Amino acid sequence: MRSEIVVIGGGIIGCAAAAILADRGARVTLVERTAVGAGASGRNLGAIQYPFDPALAALYHDSLTRYRALADASGDFTMAASPAGLLLLNRDLEAAEAHHRRLVAAVPELQPVLLSPDEVVLAEPLLRHGPAAVRLATGYPIPPASATIAWAELAEERGARLIIGTGGTPLVQSGAAVGVVLADGDRIGADVVLVAAGPWTSDLLDDGGRPARIQPTWGVTLQLRLDGDAPRHIVEEDEVDAINRAAAATERAARMVEGDPPSLFSLASAGGISTLGSTFLPSEHEPAHIEPLLLRRAAEFLPLIETAEVLERRICARPQSVDGRPFIGPVEGVEGIFVCAGHGPWGISTGPASAAMVARAILDGTQPPPELAAGRPLG
Repeated sequence: MRSEIVVIGGGIIGCAAAAILADRGARVTLVERTAVGAGASGRNLGAIQYPFDPALAALYHDSLTRYRALADASGDFTMAASPAGLLLLNRDLEAAEAHHRRLVAAVPELQPVLLSPDEVVLAEPLLRHGPAAVRLATGYPIPPASATIAWAELAEERGARLIIGTGGTPLVQSGAAVGVVLADGDRIGADVVLVAAGPWTSDLLDDGGRPARIQPTWGVTLQLRLDGDAPRHIVEEDEVDAINRAAAATERAARMVEGDPPSLFSLASAGGISTLGSTFLPSEHEPAHIEPLLLRRAAEFLPLIETAEVLERRICARPQSVDGRPFIGPVEGVEGIFVCAGHGPWGISTGPASAAMVARAILDGTQPPPELAAGRPLG
């Protein structure tokens, strides 16, 4: 069978890229080993929010525009017109004040507001009195898998072919892509192969491909039904962003004490379900073993956690690059192989724009910015 472009990976990047490429008239086949949104694209916190990295800001804003268009085109995917707001909680008032000053200087467009402990419970009465917070004008709660499923459906509507349940590996001959070999041995011929396999991307590009610097950072989340209303804001213990950075995650994981893995409280609610995180683990763990830790630490901030019903336990691997930024564009040294992966925790927040960027690289030869390029030098 022949296809002009094969996309490997049915996460947010792969599905959005397939839809965008098909919309521009390309013949596209997407192959996914297990299910659409089976990894982090379906098991995330469920929030589109600013990524706190200037290099990713444009991707975030463009992704918001694309999500709004997706909501207009989809019967199932919905997104609020304005952000719910993000509360960064901190038990140390002086630390919260310092973080507020940094955010005012770095991201004034997010309208950072410092809230005292009294003001926090006025803004979000469900929280326990005690922490201060910085409130930011970002954060759009969505059911975790909804965006990825909507992009997959749009890709099919636009003529892309989805092959679900079998993985694929790029097939290279004489330094150029000629297609993909499926797990069952079948081949799909193609002029271009886009590898968007999240944390497993490096496994498919281990023959010298430059972006072979993406590691899985494992996270456990719990799907909860709270006994009463859920917080309106997305709420996070301060420094959730910092711990998601590659260096911080690696450092904390190295110091991990058995039975007490690195975790910080974060919670987003959409569609009557609240998703609780977050953990940052160097290897896969049994979610049931992590559940008591997440519930205990969350209850310190949100009393309703003590009576919440646990609907589902989930684990996924985040595709963490060594510098915290994705690799986008052509892979050096192999004609016709492109990559779009390594977004860490920001895949949902920046994925559609990243997919559009790699689509332009494939169809138009447009180069991504140097700080996101697949072949960029790293320290």
